[in-house]
Amino acid sequence: MVNYPLLSTQQQQHLPELIQAIRLPTMYEDSTHQIWQCDTVDGLMILKVCNTENVKKASFWQGMKHLFDVDLIQSLGKFDFVYQKISKYSSLVIPKFIASDSESSPSSPAFILAQYVSGTMVDMTEIKDGMIEALARHISQCHQKEQSQWGEFQHAKYSANEWGIRLYKTLEELASNHSIPETIRDEAYQQARTLSVESFVPVMMDLRWDQFLQQKQQLSALVDLDAFVYAPKELELVLLEYLLDEQQANKFKQHYQQEKTIDDLSQVRKAYRLLLFLMNILGEKDIERWMNAPVRF
Repeated sequence: MVNYPLLSTQQQQHLPELIQAIRLPTMYEDSTHQIWQCDTVDGLMILKVCNTENVKKASFWQGMKHLFDVDLIQSLGKFDFVYQKISKYSSLVIPKFIASDSESSPSSPAFILAQYVSGTMVDMTEIKDGMIEALARHISQCHQKEQSQWGEFQHAKYSANEWGIRLYKTLEELASNHSIPETIRDEAYQQARTLSVESFVPVMMDLRWDQFLQQKQQLSALVDLDAFVYAPKELELVLLEYLLDEQQANKFKQHYQQEKTIDDLSQVRKAYRLLLFLMNILGEKDIERWMNAPVRF
């Protein structure tokens, strides 16, 4: 019998019999997971084993914990719910969930096993109009699933009146490790403290093109579901301003607004941009450049 990499004997008990596992390269030194393509008796699958130390050190997951009370290492065991829901909400292909487990000891790490989905990673330098349309459709479909509670996707427990103050406290906590110009800090804090949000939707906090797959120059699948939470839709729209150029943003807006409206973001943009910067969403280190990025919506 071939053993799954890094998993304990107990964790492997009920997994499909493994034939071969091939380690896939990680894109970043601080990647959250080690990833293997697994050939099993039930077909190809992808195994993602959580890198505990990287998760604990990552600004992104610190922000997820402070704001949303999301602990990736302990929440992976409940990820069947995430896959089930997003596969119902989105028209994109979502991998079939096979198994997952939270970390119980160093020899029993948190992991997730999902069905392999064919396609190639999206190259952000070769984005076609059809991909923008598919992205807008996917996000608008998720944004239609409104609810009054927010937080961890599997158990959104916070009420609407807690959003602004938890956002403010998160900004304060994360900013303590950075040198943030006083004007930027104060304006963002003021926005956060006065925010009023009534409804929350599924939001992908680490939204990037490389989380998706494409086939024949069409966006086909979403394969990374680690960072879904319930949050204001405006937070994801502010993130999208960094991913889309002006033409792409106009195309996105045209298709997104067939289902959902894009409200004025000026009253939330500074607070949300500072949050995304402090969570190191896209790796930008220059706070002035980040905060002064072009407005798309």
